Amino acid sequence: MSAPAGIGRPAAEPEPGPNPLSAPPAEPPRTRAAHAAATALFALAALWVLNTLLRTAFSGRWWLWNGIDLAPPLAYLVVPLVLLLPAVLLRRLRRPNLLLVVLALLLGAGQAGVHPGALLRDRPPVPADALRVVSWNTFFWHQDTDPRRFYTYLRGYEADVYLLQEYQNARGDRPAPIDDLARIRAAFPGYRIATEGGFITLSRHPITLTRALRPTGLPAPDTDWPDYWDIRALRTDVSVGGRTLSLYNTHLPDLLNVDRNPLTPAYYHAVGEHAHRRLLHLRELRADLDANSHPVVLGGDLNVLPGSADLRWFRGLRDTAESGTDPYPATFPAGPAAMWRLDWTFASPSIDIHRQSLDDPPPGLSTHRLIQLRLSLPPLPSTRADGSRPAEEPKVQS
Repeated sequence: MSAPAGIGRPAAEPEPGPNPLSAPPAEPPRTRAAHAAATALFALAALWVLNTLLRTAFSGRWWLWNGIDLAPPLAYLVVPLVLLLPAVLLRRLRRPNLLLVVLALLLGAGQAGVHPGALLRDRPPVPADALRVVSWNTFFWHQDTDPRRFYTYLRGYEADVYLLQEYQNARGDRPAPIDDLARIRAAFPGYRIATEGGFITLSRHPITLTRALRPTGLPAPDTDWPDYWDIRALRTDVSVGGRTLSLYNTHLPDLLNVDRNPLTPAYYHAVGEHAHRRLLHLRELRADLDANSHPVVLGGDLNVLPGSADLRWFRGLRDTAESGTDPYPATFPAGPAAMWRLDWTFASPSIDIHRQSLDDPPPGLSTHRLIQLRLSLPPLPSTRADGSRPAEEPKVQS
């Protein structure tokens, strides 16, 4: 009699099952690398979103931010675009990474100072009688270059109005006044001249008013040339075709002092002092604009960055870059490496801006690009039945 199947044979050992106490299998190196990359991307995107939020909240509102916000404004558009590709390609954390990058892109678009419409803008002919206005920070006049080369460059624009800043020299690290009027009159025969502090305005048209805007309550200047610190805007009214145009030649105090070490208290003391001066000068400028009924052109080295709340001081005026053909109208430093827009021109809405162009001066003349405007003034107000005329233009509203 045969034994039943399985009797007399050794029992088969059970298959080994998973041990709940054993360590999980190690991730392949490629998987670990992908996870680390996704985590790093998430951290970088989160930090950039935080930086963009802080800039939106504090730029132009909190003086300390002036000493921190050193990135070129274009970075607020470029960095999210650079992060977008790995956010799409990496599978790990794809959704949160994409959300952060898109958020950074949306927040940064308003901070970058980009004018994409300039790429599509037509360039219609400029009327023959349009005014030509030039605004330029000359960077210590012609101290470090040949005066003939300097004046030849300026005369080449044949502008009706020149708004020129830094009509001055430097003695060591301090600004110093100059008197170059004889050479200016020889280079620009027939032009009227208005000059105060570090400003000079040249006009082919009659000058009817010159006013240096000097705020009260300014701290004592740390130089033996007080006008350099105390005058940061020169208003010059000119008569053009029977009506008055107010020109504001402007150079606001710097946001920061690049010559100081940002790791020292002296650096932030200087930033705070500059911010206090800026506020007083901006208030004085705003008050004069609000009381002015004439069409206005304001230009100069404002030391204002795109997206900054400092732009609120120019509300009611039109940024002339909207009529330009530069998608990123950066002005500093001059040349193809221009990354910061420090120089601006604004105009009353009633002024027809035909063209704004940015030009690089020859090497060695200035660290700032030159702004050239072609514009037409609004027609004269019609005469009332009683022979009087209405106010030329409503006051600029803040």
